[in-house]
Amino acid sequence: MPPTRLLRSTEIPQADNLANVRRVLEALAGGASAKDEIAQQTGISVRHVGYALAAARVLGWLGDDDVSITPAGRGLLAVPPGTADERAQLRRAIFACDVVKEVAPDLFEPAAPTVVALARRLYRSTAGIAKETARRRAQTLLAWRSQVLEQQLPLFPRRPRKRRAAATAGASVEAAPFAGDAAAPAASAETAPFAGDEAAPAPGEATSLPVAPGESDAPAADRPAQARRAPGRSRR
Repeated sequence: MPPTRLLRSTEIPQADNLANVRRVLEALAGGASAKDEIAQQTGISVRHVGYALAAARVLGWLGDDDVSITPAGRGLLAVPPGTADERAQLRRAIFACDVVKEVAPDLFEPAAPTVVALARRLYRSTAGIAKETARRRAQTLLAWRSQVLEQQLPLFPRRPRKRRAAATAGASVEAAPFAGDAAAPAASAETAPFAGDEAAPAPGEATSLPVAPGESDAPAADRPAQARRAPGRSRR
């Protein structure tokens, strides 16, 4: 189903860490206003402070002036971090933002959309966005999903894991972004902007080293003894 309107690139969040977004809101609530001041108080880089401010606007926690905290934002700050109440606030804000309603209404479904699927939706629904930018913003949305769901893990008892099983299966399990997802695709598929695109070699990259005229590229042990002797030297 086509989107009701094209989204603007500024509406697509790029702040991966929701905890940092909250820290920026807390700095604003404490009286900070300039990005440099917020960065100094939080230890977050100025560039990522800007990302957090944009995400706070998208999520309805901050006004367009980047200073005024909305009632929803104050509601978030009123609950302790890492609690069920905070999770409810986060999920409510994420579901309410336009980009999720338009391109990722299934973000918290058990079968989560893949990076490629979300990137394709963003590319088709956002004005002037590049494919790689769409992929990067899709990763941000999936990072939000992961953080909200990961906070629920302490509510369930943990089962002890055998060390040997963790050592052998850990790489493949941990590489999957979310529980239940298939194993990550091969590197060549991930480097392509979307599924089905072919990965091209890097510009100027050669597939083998050049060989000078008359020179063999065979190993030295396979070349004739005559060719291995340095010029001007004779065998005694």
